[in-house]
Amino acid sequence: MDSKKLLVTTDFSDASFAAVAYAAKAKENQITLLSVIQTGDVPPGLLQQMPNPGAIQEYREKILEQTKEKVSAIARQYFTDANVHTDAIVCEEDVAAEICKYAENNAIDTIVMSGQGRGTLGSLFIGSTVQKVLRMTRIPVLVIPKTTG
Repeated sequence: MDSKKLLVTTDFSDASFAAVAYAAKAKENQITLLSVIQTGDVPPGLLQQMPNPGAIQEYREKILEQTKEKVSAIARQYFTDANVHTDAIVCEEDVAAEICKYAENNAIDTIVMSGQGRGTLGSLFIGSTVQKVLRMTRIPVLVIPKTTG
């Protein structure tokens, strides 16, 4: 079997670890473990009222660094004898679009996601981010069901 490049997404929810655990079994593949942080825009009027507008950028950088550390820790925990690339990116808009863009820009063969993550108002069966990724990409998406327990 040819080695494939897998992109495994995590939002650090218990459900997302099902996808990570699945990918950990596929040791012959190249694996990228990715977390996308959605920040949103700060209204310009609010920025003007802040005593230190740079604090928002500093906060975002701190969150990004902490997220990268968490992703690396997960990689060490689940992929003890595999070489795994880890990454965390920040987006202001749509997490699904960022996942698709990352997969396309990095020649990913398969996107691996859990059926439900942190989203509270998603579909009854699969989360809204998964639904968007399925609609937006031509790359195969492997949806791992949420484990019960």
